[in-house]
Amino acid sequence: MKKQIQILLLAVSILVFSGCGDKGYNIAGLKLPTFSEKRLDKSLPRVKGLKAITSMSEVALEWEPVTNKHIEGYRIFRSDNGGEYRLIATLPDRFKSHFTDKNLNQNVQYIYKISSYTDDGRVSLTSTAHTTKTKRRLPAPILLSVSKGLPDRIKLIWRPHADKATNSYIIERLEQGMREYESIVSLDDRLTVEYIDKSVKPAQKYSYRIRARSYNGVVSAPSRAMIGYSKKLPNAIKWVRATDNLPRMIEIIWKDDNNPNTIDHYNVYSSHLKDTLFSLLGSTKETKFTDRFNSDGVTRYYKITAVDKDGLESTLGIRPTLGKTVGASRGPVINEAIVRHNAVFLQWSDPDGKARSYTVVKKFWDGWRARKIKITDFKSTKFTDTKIKPNVTYTYYVISVDKYGIESMPSREVVLSINSKR
Repeated sequence: MKKQIQILLLAVSILVFSGCGDKGYNIAGLKLPTFSEKRLDKSLPRVKGLKAITSMSEVALEWEPVTNKHIEGYRIFRSDNGGEYRLIATLPDRFKSHFTDKNLNQNVQYIYKISSYTDDGRVSLTSTAHTTKTKRRLPAPILLSVSKGLPDRIKLIWRPHADKATNSYIIERLEQGMREYESIVSLDDRLTVEYIDKSVKPAQKYSYRIRARSYNGVVSAPSRAMIGYSKKLPNAIKWVRATDNLPRMIEIIWKDDNNPNTIDHYNVYSSHLKDTLFSLLGSTKETKFTDRFNSDGVTRYYKITAVDKDGLESTLGIRPTLGKTVGASRGPVINEAIVRHNAVFLQWSDPDGKARSYTVVKKFWDGWRARKIKITDFKSTKFTDTKIKPNVTYTYYVISVDKYGIESMPSREVVLSINSKR
C-alpha cells in the first residue's frame, strides 16, 4: 500500500512541475489512474508453455505458473473463429496453472492468450497465442428396428454407439397428431441396445428417434426416425342378447367376429344401472353365460368383452344389454267371499293366466294364540272351508303359483265370521 501511495504522489508531482497541458492531466482536470484499470508493464514476466486439450464442448488449458512474487494471478483471453479477443476469466492465484473453458460449440476453432497481472493493476504482455479446435459433434446413433404389433408396448433396438465418450441415450417420440418430438426417457449406459415403451395406445402409430449424449452433456444429432405401433385390441362384442322369461336366472348369449384362435376367454360385466358402475361378473370360454339370483323380478344390464391370448381386452364402451328374471304376477282377484251353511265360500280369478296352483291362507285367533294355516297346491279357483267356529273372525287371502314355482303377490284379504244362534 505504501508503494502505491508513493507512485501516486510521484505522478502528481511530475504533472504539476512539468506544466503538461495534455488533456486530462492539468491541475484543473487531474485524472488519477485507478487500480481497477490494468496498465501494461512490459517488464513483467510473460506466461509460457500454454497448451490445450479439447473435447466436443470444452478446452482444458495448461501453462507454466509465473513464480514472481508480485504476480497476483492470470487473465485468460479467447478468440472465436479468428474474431476479436475477449476476456473470459480472471484467476486470482499465481500458483494456478490450469483452466477449463466450458459450454463451447463443437468443431469450432478457438485461440487463447494468457497474461499475468499484479495487485497494483499492472499486466504483462500476453503469452504466445495457442490455437485449438473442439472435436466434432457425436455422430448420430443407428436405430435398427422399432416393433409393430407387440401387446401394450413398442420395442426399440439400436447399435451401441462407437464413440466411447457416449454416456447415455435420449429416446424421443413423436405421437400421431403432434408436431414436435418429446424426450420420453434417458438411458445411462453406452452399451444399452434396447428400450420398451409401455406408455402407448393400442394400434396407434408413433415415430421414434435416438440421440447420444457425452459425459459432459453434449448431445448428438438424432438418428433416423422409425415408425412403430402396438397390437390392436380385439374387436368389440356388439351382438349380445339376454333373457327376460326365466326364473331367478338370466342367460346371456353373444356373437364374436374375432378369429377364435386368437381369443382366450370372455369377460362378463353387469350393473344395476344402464350407463355406469359395471363390474366384472365372471369369465367364460364359451359365448354364453348364466347369471343366477335368489330373488324374483331382477333387472340387470350386461356388457361382454373379448380377451385375447396376450391379455388384451376389447373395449367396454358399447351399448349394454338388458336382462330380467321372471317376476311375481299380480296375484288372484277374489270375486266372492261369503258365509253359507256354516261354511266359508271363496271364489277368485287369475288375471295373469300364469297360475298352475294356488295357496289359500287362513288366519284366526285360537284363544290367546294366533294361528295361520296354508292350504297349498290347490288347483281350483273355488274354496269351501267348513272348519270354522262361531264367534271367531277369519281372514283369508290367496296366492297363485306359476310353473316355475314363483309365488304371486297376495290377493286382497277378506274377513268373515259366523255368529252363534241365540
